[in-house]
Amino acid sequence: MKKIITLALGLFSGMAVFGQGHYNGSSFNPNDYFAPHAGWIIPVWYGYANMDYYNAAGNRSDQLINPAPGNPTELHIKQKVITHSFILMAIYSGKGKIFGANWGMMVIPTLNSPTANIALDYYSSQTGSGNYVFTNKSIGFGDMYIQPIWLSWTKGKFSYAINYGVWAPTGKYKPHDLDNGGHGYWSHNIRVAGKTKPTPRTNITVATTLEINQWQKDTDFKEGSHFTVDVGGTYVLDSRGDEVGIFGNYSTQVSDDKGTNGGFASDKIAGIGAFGSYWIVPMKIGLMGRITQNFGAENRFAGIAVQAGVNILIPNSH
Repeated sequence: MKKIITLALGLFSGMAVFGQGHYNGSSFNPNDYFAPHAGWIIPVWYGYANMDYYNAAGNRSDQLINPAPGNPTELHIKQKVITHSFILMAIYSGKGKIFGANWGMMVIPTLNSPTANIALDYYSSQTGSGNYVFTNKSIGFGDMYIQPIWLSWTKGKFSYAINYGVWAPTGKYKPHDLDNGGHGYWSHNIRVAGKTKPTPRTNITVATTLEINQWQKDTDFKEGSHFTVDVGGTYVLDSRGDEVGIFGNYSTQVSDDKGTNGGFASDKIAGIGAFGSYWIVPMKIGLMGRITQNFGAENRFAGIAVQAGVNILIPNSH
């Protein structure tokens, strides 16, 4: 039975000359890589994130080192970047099978305040050394995620999934603009996942995601590709489907940036977190809470993120 679906809000919208693509590890809960086969699911989420910058040595720093040609070699930056995000998801899982698999589709529009990646874009676009503070408090539309291919197979205690999704640059983007809400480029996510059930109430999941980015609008920049490994486990508490779980991830850049505006410094990040879900009305209306702590970051902002949401499930009619 499919449980509540959520994303790590506030972490994946925003852009940067030092951009890290759209997808962040553990954006999904461990069971959410597999098509729900349950009709319509309409989640509404709020997310809060508090981020600090970590340099190439993995140390928290207020100095941004930027080896890109034409940019300053050092900037002093405001350390904490606090963001807020809102997401309305629309998920549909159809009847029948495709190639013997359960199937579904997903659309995720985002509304967010400028994120840590946008702050990093602002800092890295400065033209002289000195002290800079990112103070934008506006809220606007971010980029939209569309997942038209979502197939999953189950055989005994094992499940497998293949997903393809694309991030469309629907958020506002203008080079070096403080008010940006999107990346300004398309990103393709190719994902393969597997799950096993050691006991009837437990699941263990491993998923891998390759993100391939296109050239950025109105700039000579193409963000390198990233590879992410997500792992996690869940435990069903009762017959209602209430659930708790843990998750972790590791993401690293696997190809170089291209273009004269690239950051030319690879990035990486890891994270660990936990979630819980509770059905107010079993399998119809539910609540979800999540917390994620990042660590091991290099050339990125990282910190803590908290999400809370309401989930509405509308089953297929029989």
